[in-house]
Amino acid sequence: MAQLRVKIELNKGRHGIPIHKLAQVAEEAEKFFQMFAEDLGLKKGEWIADNFTNGSLSFDTNYVGTAPDPLILTSQKAFDLITDPSTSPDDLKYGISKKTFLQFARMAAPVDADDSVHIGLYNGQPDMPKMRELTKQRFIEIEKEIIQTIEQYGGVQGIITALFKDSNTFWIRELSTGNIVSCIFPLSMYTLVWKMLESKDAVVNVEGWKIVTNGRVEHLKVTTITPSPEYQEGDLEQFFGCDTNFTGNLSTEEYIDDLRGENTENYIEHLTDKDE
Repeated sequence: MAQLRVKIELNKGRHGIPIHKLAQVAEEAEKFFQMFAEDLGLKKGEWIADNFTNGSLSFDTNYVGTAPDPLILTSQKAFDLITDPSTSPDDLKYGISKKTFLQFARMAAPVDADDSVHIGLYNGQPDMPKMRELTKQRFIEIEKEIIQTIEQYGGVQGIITALFKDSNTFWIRELSTGNIVSCIFPLSMYTLVWKMLESKDAVVNVEGWKIVTNGRVEHLKVTTITPSPEYQEGDLEQFFGCDTNFTGNLSTEEYIDDLRGENTENYIEHLTDKDE
């Protein structure tokens, strides 16, 4: 019966390891193995650590769950790929996500720059796992490849949900996405920002330098903040007349009445008749 069993070795060539580093590596490893199992479609099971050795701390991690042999064999291939030092985010397959690949690399985040985590898969050889080195430098490289952060000038529109006086920061819920954006404003704007909070439902426009990570605005350094103009009677009518041929021979009122009076099928048929 095929097994999914992995050896992890810390502080190789040294004696012992600070307990806080051990805890951090173990926490990142647990997250990775759970994400890895989910990507491969392994049924919910536990990852059990055993076979601990002293000196350079090492232990085995075993998947304890029900899975057919073909799926375990695929998981072994996926693990071999993800631990290969030459693998890039564009090389991933077997269902492995970039998010899981990044979490794998994060196992080396807690270790020192001159240290590393050694990981090996027992691939049918119970006493000779194929050990590979995961360094902190490798973690940084993978993080840079996956997490793309850019700075650009732009704006967001939304409602201020919180103001933090001690850090000159407020949160705004962006109307278009529902995301919370952390906005940092200069001290000179404090009175202006406070004024924006007079109405809890007020919509504001904020402009400045945005830090965008993988398409999501993480925070914004505010240069201007203004209330969003409320709808005034007659604003909608300003749009009419922009395309004088839009309604054909009908007036705007006739065109709207015509749309409201027909279902989609009849309307399409009506348009087809007009074109003939």
